[in-house]
Amino acid sequence: MRKILSIGEATMDVFVMLHEGDARVTLSHQHAELRLNFSEKIPVEQLEFDVGGNAANTAVSFARLGFSSQLYSIIGSDFLASQIRHTLEKEGVDLRYLEHYKGTTSYTTALVFRGERTLLIHHVPHQYDPPNFEPVDWVYLTSMGKSYKLAYDKALTFIKKYRPKVSFNPGSYQLKSGVKALMPYLTVTDVLFVNVEEAQHLTELSASAKIRSLCEALYDLGPKIVVITDGPKGAYTFDGSDLLFCKTFPSKVVERTGAGDAYASGVTAALLDGKDLTEAMRWGNACSAGVVGAIGPEAGLPDREKLQDSLHEHRKIVPRIIRH
Repeated sequence: MRKILSIGEATMDVFVMLHEGDARVTLSHQHAELRLNFSEKIPVEQLEFDVGGNAANTAVSFARLGFSSQLYSIIGSDFLASQIRHTLEKEGVDLRYLEHYKGTTSYTTALVFRGERTLLIHHVPHQYDPPNFEPVDWVYLTSMGKSYKLAYDKALTFIKKYRPKVSFNPGSYQLKSGVKALMPYLTVTDVLFVNVEEAQHLTELSASAKIRSLCEALYDLGPKIVVITDGPKGAYTFDGSDLLFCKTFPSKVVERTGAGDAYASGVTAALLDGKDLTEAMRWGNACSAGVVGAIGPEAGLPDREKLQDSLHEHRKIVPRIIRH
């Protein structure tokens, strides 16, 4: 069984579903604002708890798709931490590298309204000090907190020694560090995952820049494959030659938390499974379509059977080459 190690955050996510018919809750598209009447008691339609964090989301996805999925992360010693551990163990994720610190666990509260979510994030600062990892076939390196550098440097040493394939999905702290700080990791990356806004930030290209220009600029930084997601519109991939685009699989949207992680895990899983890039994009679509149809980043992640059903149902949706 092929082994993949996810390195990054594991958190608890709380989803607060706000009632669309409540006049005390409004959405301003003009100002991109969610407005709640101040000092009022606002009923909640539904409340859900789910394990979150980019690394935990992908680790669950890899486990459901039949791989030996390992996770390195660090969580607290409170009730939330015990729930995270229990959930991940139930999903079949190998937790040999999951560490605990004394204190509370990071969590996110998502206010969900009309399928979109506003995130209230409580991030507990802590020091990462990973153990020595055993060899794996693939590493998925993703978002970590402010003190990420020690963990990233240990991961880099591990990658250079054992030469696994690498997927890299930088988080907010990594993006703030800038390209110069990220270059050591980008040069060992096989697949880089960013959204359009993140691509613009890393390349310092304007919002009017074409996707091809963004892809070429990111490719020149070192990754062998660049993946740029564009929300519900679809995603692009670039391997130094062909620029591919594939629209998303149609799906009823409940809320979108974890859609990007699901897409990246699907693409990575397909490549780990020996599929080509065009089929990998379809795997990414199948995973993200499942996630947006449920509450939370993991509930809708498909297993291998559901993945194949989705691929068959949407067999006419395939990537196409963009010529310009």
